[in-house]
Amino acid sequence: MLTEILSREECAKCRICCCFDSYDIWEAPVISKELSEKIKDDINPVQEFVPKGDSFVMKMQREQDEDLYYCSVLDHSKGCLLSTEKPFDCSIWPLRVMRFEGKRVIALSPVCPVVITRPIDKVVAVAKKLSERIFSEADKNPDLVKNYEAGYIILCVEGA
Repeated sequence: MLTEILSREECAKCRICCCFDSYDIWEAPVISKELSEKIKDDINPVQEFVPKGDSFVMKMQREQDEDLYYCSVLDHSKGCLLSTEKPFDCSIWPLRVMRFEGKRVIALSPVCPVVITRPIDKVVAVAKKLSERIFSEADKNPDLVKNYEAGYIILCVEGA
């Protein structure tokens, strides 16, 4: 979805979006009931999920002796085991749909080491191009909308 600003190869090499520490675990992707069932049926039958509204977040185990939590469907040698069935949050990362001053916005995570180096006008153009689809998905699943966090660059505002 973001191939205009981020190649699949760049993404596959990095995987920073698949790893969280205790202060950014809130970024863990929101997943549907259907996807949670697929994960349990096809990938990990003992995977636990934390309810989030009508959706879920995968419970991740803390790495021993580190403040890191890796996504449960990340295979460190193969990549994401969900392949093309990634959660919507993952498919648009490092873009985020957030709530800011009573409005929904599309913001850019400052964590992505690749996209943050791209010309901001190009990143804004991609966000605007995808905005209808992103906001439509947020309409269908309001649990995707995260509260705004300082440091995220607001790229576009819904309806503006």
